[in-house]
Amino acid sequence: IAWEFPGGGGAAADKGDPVNDGPAYIALMRELRVMLDELEAETGRTYELTSAIGVGYDKIEDVDYADAVQYMDYIFAMTYD
Repeated sequence: IAWEFPGGGGAAADKGDPVNDGPAYIALMRELRVMLDELEAETGRTYELTSAIGVGYDKIEDVDYADAVQYMDYIFAMTYD
């Protein structure tokens, strides 16, 4: 899952919600983890859940990643110079 602009601030200035994007991200990770675990039980295969996130301070503060990480295998930090 690429999650570059939680809370907005991307190219489309009218997109994003700093109040609700964080909880929505956590809910998405939780729901995906449940589905992937069910699929794993059906197929016997392992499925990883990963996300690439923007790490600017204004993005990090919009999501409680400490809560989200319990549902995920890896989080990758996207940084640019």
